Amino acid sequence: MPRPGGGHTDSELIDLIYAAMLGEASWQQFLDALSANAPQGRTIFFSHNVERIDDVLAMTSNFEGPELDAYASHYVHTNPWLEHCAVRAVGLGVHSDEMVPRPQLMRSEFFNDFLNPNDIASSVGVTVDKQNGNPLIITTVTSTADESINAALSAQFTRIAPHLRRAARFFRQGEARWAAFAAAGSVFDAMNAGVVTVGENERIKTVSPAAQDMLDEGEVISVSSPGRLRLRHPDAQAVLRDMLARAYEGPKSVTLFSSAARIILVSLEADRISLLFEGPTVAVIIQPFHVEEPSAAVDRFSLTYSLTPSELRALNGIVAGMTASRIAAEANLSRETIRTQLKSLYAKTGTSSQVDLLRLVHRFR
Repeated sequence: MPRPGGGHTDSELIDLIYAAMLGEASWQQFLDALSANAPQGRTIFFSHNVERIDDVLAMTSNFEGPELDAYASHYVHTNPWLEHCAVRAVGLGVHSDEMVPRPQLMRSEFFNDFLNPNDIASSVGVTVDKQNGNPLIITTVTSTADESINAALSAQFTRIAPHLRRAARFFRQGEARWAAFAAAGSVFDAMNAGVVTVGENERIKTVSPAAQDMLDEGEVISVSSPGRLRLRHPDAQAVLRDMLARAYEGPKSVTLFSSAARIILVSLEADRISLLFEGPTVAVIIQPFHVEEPSAAVDRFSLTYSLTPSELRALNGIVAGMTASRIAAEANLSRETIRTQLKSLYAKTGTSSQVDLLRLVHRFR
């Protein structure tokens, strides 16, 4: 395909998309290549929560800090292109004259106070996809109003959009990571604690079996009709909402107490590009108070299986959520010694893993 404005071809841009997916190039290189295709091109790749107008996460190329600060603090609210971006068809490249007629644009505050002083005449963009109605958009602004150049650029955006959408899906398959977290939730299940992983706008991603029981009961957590998690504790719901903002910079873990349960909210780490594509994720761990403390069950378990003091020490560590290395460090023993004691525990109890062991202890409650 020809190079719009003498820049990069479709093939070169598509190669950069897949190289960035595989970690062999950076997404910054891809954005810089897009910018190079337009006169004085500057590119922004952003995801936007339509329910919270200020909740935007972005990567940029060639923008200066003051430009972005001014836009975020004021001009985002005067941008006449934005409402068209939210409703335009996914995968269709468009240029600004197709969204807002130039005479109308030139009479706006946005043009006269932001675009013109920053030597921006037009923009070209595409909505890559919309997850839960929230658009993922890539836009290049340019100093030219030449419709033929901008039309060529928007056509190129249409051609590369399917590959960008594939990249978005690739990163969102990362929900398998949170499914793996929920599988680890089987450890929490053994302690009668439930785990729910929650994505943008409080939408549930994964639910552990114990958490599903709690959802069915509806005493501590429930689910609304669009599949959103509802915490009965109002402060917990507020913390969850804050943690699910793209720009959240608070503590990674918050613990709250209701009359019925301990609620722990954990902001799960994601690299910036994963966060851009899939949005934030929070794990909500709920431990009901009506459950007997583990120590009593461990005592009965120890008597039943005639555990030695060293085996009991290893078991107490596992019940407390420690790793073998942590148990070893606290007991001033080698990790291999603790591993040997765990193998002895497995042999005595007919279990084969820490999760099986915890489930068995849970039966003694």
